This record gives sequence, structure tokens and C-alpha cells, in this order.
Amino acid sequence: MKKVFSIVAVAGIVAFASCGDAAEAAKKLADSLRADSIRLANIADSTAKAFSADSAKQANAADSAAKAVAADSVAKAAEVKKK
Repeated sequence: MKKVFSIVAVAGIVAFASCGDAAEAAKKLADSLRADSIRLANIADSTAKAFSADSAKQANAADSAAKAVAADSVAKAAEVKKK
């Protein structure tokens, strides 16, 4: 019985010693996930800024095109009125 108890005790100590690094591994994993999360947030932020800037450029281009069309229409109306 002593041998069985000794073997179980040694196996328990070995198992406990092999799992001792789990806390450190979990901390490393959490730090890695946190860094990945920050990196993804930065990518999403820069992408949103790029789309926002692009949308503003498109809005300005559409506004200038509308103004050009309106000016052209007014000019053509004035030309027709002269005739």
C-alpha cells in the first residue's frame, strides 16, 4: 500500500509541477490577445478615417458637379431666353 501511495504522490507532484506554468502561459495569451485587439482597433480606426475622407471628397466632387450643372442650366436658359 505504501508503494501505491508513493507512486500516486509522485505522479501528483509531477502533474502539479507540470501545470505550474499554466498561469504564466495564460498571462502571455491574455497579453497577446490584448495587443491583437488594440492592433485591430487601430486598423478599424484608420480605415474609418480613410472612408470618411474619401466620402468627403466624393461629396465635394458631387457638390461641384451639381453647381456646374446648375450654372450650365442657367446659362442655357439665358441663351434660350435671348433667342
